[in-house]
Amino acid sequence: MKPARTDRPLHYPERWTDIPHGEWLAAELQERLNAWCPLLFGYHLLKVGALSGQLSCACSAIRHQCALGCQGEGLSLLGREDDLPIQTGSVDACLLAHTLDYSPDPHQVLREVERVLTDDGWLILSGFNPHGLVGLGRLWPPARRVQPWCARMFSPERVEDWLHLLGFEVVRQERFGFSALSRRSRIQWWKENLGRDYAGYLASVYVMAARKRRLPLTPVTRLARLRKPVAIPGMARI
Repeated sequence: MKPARTDRPLHYPERWTDIPHGEWLAAELQERLNAWCPLLFGYHLLKVGALSGQLSCACSAIRHQCALGCQGEGLSLLGREDDLPIQTGSVDACLLAHTLDYSPDPHQVLREVERVLTDDGWLILSGFNPHGLVGLGRLWPPARRVQPWCARMFSPERVEDWLHLLGFEVVRQERFGFSALSRRSRIQWWKENLGRDYAGYLASVYVMAARKRRLPLTPVTRLARLRKPVAIPGMARI
């Protein structure tokens, strides 16, 4: 297994149209967000990355929402994904739309998200599945220079293990995109229906919702030594 951290330059897409079938992919992710966002409650929601900032979380009860990234459109804050300029434990929910696929250090990105999230905070992320049909394009070396095959593509099982190590519990997960996402192919509804029912492992895209589980530790004070009773057996008591 290749290490998660890399020093090679990555080409992060600044908009969904930079990815083949990007508009369709954004619409599919938006459909999941519309179904899952009503579960999010709190005061602050952080979208990490330019692609995350272009998705809507209006169905959530969280009103203060902002997007953070190094470059792209619609960003409210400029900053690095692996060094968030956010106070510890101050964010109630985070959205990572393919942020790990274009990060040189995805471990650090998840550690930073875990740091800024409150206890029981929500994390919604998506990524390309290297074991799916889109991963077949990486077998041809020239294709690794263009989108989406230039992405790093971590498997959902691997990302789920990372989340468990950080104390997250994956509560929901879906897979879709049963196509190679090339410009010549067309996403058809019958492919999606058959793929969801019989070939979920071959999906090109996965999306999961996880919750940070952190139980507060309440220190137990030592009980003061009780004084010896003044009365002794046999004495009269009032």
